[in-house]
Amino acid sequence: MNFHHLFYVAISLIVIILILPRMDHNNPKHRSYAAFFAIVLFARYIMWRTNQSIVIAPMPTFEGFWIWVCFINEIFIFIETGTFYLLLSKNADRLPDADKFEKILRALPPEQLPTVDVFIPTYNEGIDVLERSIVGALHLDWPKNKLKVWVLDDGKRDWLREFALSKGAGYIRRSDNVHAKAGNLNHASMLTHGKFVMTLDADFVPFRNFLFRTVGFFIDPKVAIVQTPQHFFNKDFVQTNLHLHSSTPDEQRLFFDVMMPARDGWNAAFWCGSCSVARRTAIESCGGIPTKSITEDLLTTLTLLRHGYVTRYLNEKLSHGIAPEKLDSLVIQRERWCRGTIQAFYSDVGPLGPNLSFVHRILFLPIYWIFSPITRIMAHVIPIVFLWTGVPAVYIDHYTDIINFQIPVILFNFAYERWVMPAHFIPLINTASNTLNALQVFPTVISSLLHPYKKGFGVTPKGKSAPKSKMTYHAFSFWTSMILLILTLVGIIISLRPELSNNQSDAFFPVAVTWSVFNCIILILMVFLSIEHPKKRVEERFTINRESKIRMRGQFYQGKIMDMSQTGARIYCDTYAHEGEVIKIDIDGVLVSGRVLFSKNGEMRLSFLDMSPEQRDHVIRYLFTGKFDNAARSKNVWHIFKHLGRRAFGNHDSLYKDDHKNISSPHSQG
Repeated sequence: MNFHHLFYVAISLIVIILILPRMDHNNPKHRSYAAFFAIVLFARYIMWRTNQSIVIAPMPTFEGFWIWVCFINEIFIFIETGTFYLLLSKNADRLPDADKFEKILRALPPEQLPTVDVFIPTYNEGIDVLERSIVGALHLDWPKNKLKVWVLDDGKRDWLREFALSKGAGYIRRSDNVHAKAGNLNHASMLTHGKFVMTLDADFVPFRNFLFRTVGFFIDPKVAIVQTPQHFFNKDFVQTNLHLHSSTPDEQRLFFDVMMPARDGWNAAFWCGSCSVARRTAIESCGGIPTKSITEDLLTTLTLLRHGYVTRYLNEKLSHGIAPEKLDSLVIQRERWCRGTIQAFYSDVGPLGPNLSFVHRILFLPIYWIFSPITRIMAHVIPIVFLWTGVPAVYIDHYTDIINFQIPVILFNFAYERWVMPAHFIPLINTASNTLNALQVFPTVISSLLHPYKKGFGVTPKGKSAPKSKMTYHAFSFWTSMILLILTLVGIIISLRPELSNNQSDAFFPVAVTWSVFNCIILILMVFLSIEHPKKRVEERFTINRESKIRMRGQFYQGKIMDMSQTGARIYCDTYAHEGEVIKIDIDGVLVSGRVLFSKNGEMRLSFLDMSPEQRDHVIRYLFTGKFDNAARSKNVWHIFKHLGRRAFGNHDSLYKDDHKNISSPHSQG
């Protein structure tokens, strides 16, 4: 290996080690410089690939055909990655604006604040889901005569009407369910009159200050929608199935915390259908919410852009809801997003329709949904084909060609993603979950491209409507991952046995083996992700760590609430209580009775008893409307590997306790 082969590797390492750490990943100019360098490296690789490999591919042989297939796959990667770099070259931070607008709004007399309708569309969610959302919405910090909460029931349930009315919310149902959620929202818009419309999915609970943080943006007449991120108070399937409950952020943080602020920088943020506020006149001037796609939120954004409106994105946690906990639920959600985005591509009001800028067309094309499943699956197929048949993906004279042209691209792409999203990019876990999603979505990509409108809207199961939590596995994901893993492992063995190997490229051999070893790690993680474990608790717990008065045997004692859910709490008190004894705890000024299920060394675990509707509402408001946050935080890589090791070989119960030890100390400060 000569210096020429190491020159671009050395340049990349210098940029990665000495320059990137000194750049601000929130600065759009710095993002643009880094993105430009990455695209130059990738373009250099594609030019080499074209001149040194494609032009000499023997056609019409299988070998030549396969090299062309692999080259086209790399063009897909180049387009997808280039679009990603283009998107992330800008960034918008709306928090200072939100601070300014909130001060203005809170200084106004209540009668000068605008009217707001809160829409909670629902179809089949249970009371366990809807109760939180309705109670939380009714608790919004806004003048009560300026706020009306509406439950939009496409499930036509009399019990829900009675519940909504008993809480003081409005109730709307329609005679048919045409156009699913979009039709439901359009129907409600015709029957209500608030100046602004706040939309919440049925499983989301808003924080009290939601409206004061968002409504001020509408001082700009071009703003049609203010979108906020979706956060979750439960653990998603990645956190649950890998037992990384508090070690890694949820799967959607990359989109909401990194990509959406970047889209806002391009005026290309889009409505996500929930956790948002819209200007009613803007929606009405565009003819209501479009119904030509099952992702009505995307088409609404494009329609508003064509009429001169923009969607603003405030990257602040102002609500939280339920993430899909089961792989089946996630598949339904992602298939709907994929099909809807492709439907928009075919629509005359989609990204190829009139009156959009070139950049907006690019950023709204379904590039990710079409290309990513193909490229992620090919990443596993390419080395398998070589190991079994000896046919390489690329002609190279020596493996140093890969070091010279491809390694700089891989190194800098990895470093760029770590730099631009340091709290959201965990390479092995992100790659495994995205590849698993690709396997699920790929059939939908094909069917949607051929028959985009064949399948209708599918509701993501959540709460009690979701599959029951027990030890099980997702058969398609498990067996597909296992088959790919077995093919890869057997392929490595075959390639290492001269009497069995069909190796036609000694130069590509070390590349293929290294690639395959990495793929095996990814596939093992995919197998783990496919095995779904039972939930440890019925309700999600929040870390409280606040002082509280404990009433036992007619007297009050000083204690502390350590953690709590809707159905129980863990407390600490110096005074002993017997198991089975009924005591009362003060929850932010309201006494709630609970039976002691466990008592040892001052720590007690309670199950709440016979709560009145008022007490239930109080507990919901206390837990879910902004006081507490149980979101996972990114941990260092060794912490994550420790948990992955225990996931594979250790005791899962002890791992779960260890992952929650941050709330186990009764002496931690509140």
